[in-house]
Amino acid sequence: MTTNDKVLLIIDDEASVCRALSRILSRKATEIITARSIADAELILDTREVTHVLCDHLLGPGQPKGLDNAIYWKSEYPSIEKVIVLTGTDAAFNAPPEGVDKVLPKTTDPLQLAEFLQL
Repeated sequence: MTTNDKVLLIIDDEASVCRALSRILSRKATEIITARSIADAELILDTREVTHVLCDHLLGPGQPKGLDNAIYWKSEYPSIEKVIVLTGTDAAFNAPPEGVDKVLPKTTDPLQLAEFLQL
């Protein structure tokens, strides 16, 4: 990986969302990797130098919340530059917790997501 590479990890339990975001953001990132759960995401983070993370907050029944895990990733994985969490709750309008750059509504335009991620 070079210093200019932008490796985006998209975490969402819905495969169609991962595909759509990957397709739209493919021109902005050097590489896009997708995960459908927090466990899968952390396996990727343990083995790859990811620079940007886009994570859904609600990842399905019985799954950990995206925001609860995302707050630690920047400190645990030094290659991460930006972390954005998408949510359908009012949390999108509150200040993000430390470790998360933005909490945005799921309805945010994907090209705006790229701007927030600084891809």
